[in-house]
Amino acid sequence: MRFLTRLHAISAMVILSLFYFGWILPSLHIKTRIQKAWKGHARQLVVFGDDWSDIGEYRISPPKAASVPVRDEGQGQLWTEVLCKELVCDYIDNFARSSIAGDNSSMGSLVDNDIYANATSLNETSPNLVPDFKKQVQQWINFEKQKRLMPLRHGKGEWTIFTVQFGVWDLLRYASLGKKQATFAIDRSIEELFHNLNTIAEHKSEPIKVVLPVLFDVTFLPRFANLRSDHSADFAYDQHFAVFLLGYWNSVLSRAATHWTSGEIVMPDVNRILVNEVRARQLYTMGITDASGAGTQKPLFKEVETPCLSASVPQDGDLQGAVPLRCAEPTGHLFWDDMHLGGAAHTLIGKNAAELVNGNETVNMDALEKEKNSDNKASVFSDLRKMRKDFRLKFPPTN
Repeated sequence: MRFLTRLHAISAMVILSLFYFGWILPSLHIKTRIQKAWKGHARQLVVFGDDWSDIGEYRISPPKAASVPVRDEGQGQLWTEVLCKELVCDYIDNFARSSIAGDNSSMGSLVDNDIYANATSLNETSPNLVPDFKKQVQQWINFEKQKRLMPLRHGKGEWTIFTVQFGVWDLLRYASLGKKQATFAIDRSIEELFHNLNTIAEHKSEPIKVVLPVLFDVTFLPRFANLRSDHSADFAYDQHFAVFLLGYWNSVLSRAATHWTSGEIVMPDVNRILVNEVRARQLYTMGITDASGAGTQKPLFKEVETPCLSASVPQDGDLQGAVPLRCAEPTGHLFWDDMHLGGAAHTLIGKNAAELVNGNETVNMDALEKEKNSDNKASVFSDLRKMRKDFRLKFPPTN
């Protein structure tokens, strides 16, 4: 009798353990996998954006070899790959595009190439410009038509998340313009971004869900910091102006997102996530603790300024002969190179995005509810046009 009692107790413990690990611990994703198998639904991530999202695999219209990102094992996964892993998705349909590796004059993907051409007074689109958001959406539409003929990819029952990340390259370029031209280009870019989101929504039979990250402060990028040596006298003003435009971009983007009614939007605060890591490193180094307690614990990153991948310039000073040097501990660097984050930083962003998606932390829920209960269809574009009048960030002084 005692043997049976012990056997029952052990069996009960095993069953409870399996239940705990399968349904309570979300990191194991077992619950999600069981649900997927039961319902027969495939999970896919559709990715739009620039280098920060481009995984280097393409469903349609692949770019030239020079624009395909070269992946180093030490670089780790991009945030889109981490997000896919956390959501236990089956496919990543990637339409993001990258700049030409090693070419500092090359640009990554912009929201809209025509807006850039008009803002910079170019008479024609530069051949170095990679596909913008509008072009990427058109490639996705073409792929959706082809996908219906693919086994297991006919689109029925697919659970889809769209990721849209633009702005790094836009902001770097528009920061060289005057205030009026730069803010107008940003207004038009955000308007065009949501116009493309509407296009995506129109091509889906069910409401779409979009992950739309907040733009990171580009003045932290090593490439921007390198301008300090070239134009030291003007660097402070340039940095101040770039930060001003960052605030403008994120404010317009957030306002438009909260008023959008063609789908659900979650917005990972990439700027907060990464700037907090920079602050934690700086406080720890100086032995200072702030009110939130930052600075007391060993920070995640050992290096938040110098990228892991740097160039070794030959003694003759020939920059074309520079050889990339990789650091010993890539995970300890916030940046992989002068324009891109390292894998540990991408992991932070991807996991945060997954938490927001799983928690259904939608920023435009109020707008969706109001539209559902109202006959008034307010346009997000008309709201954007009011943004400049309502915007109150202080512009940097000219002296």
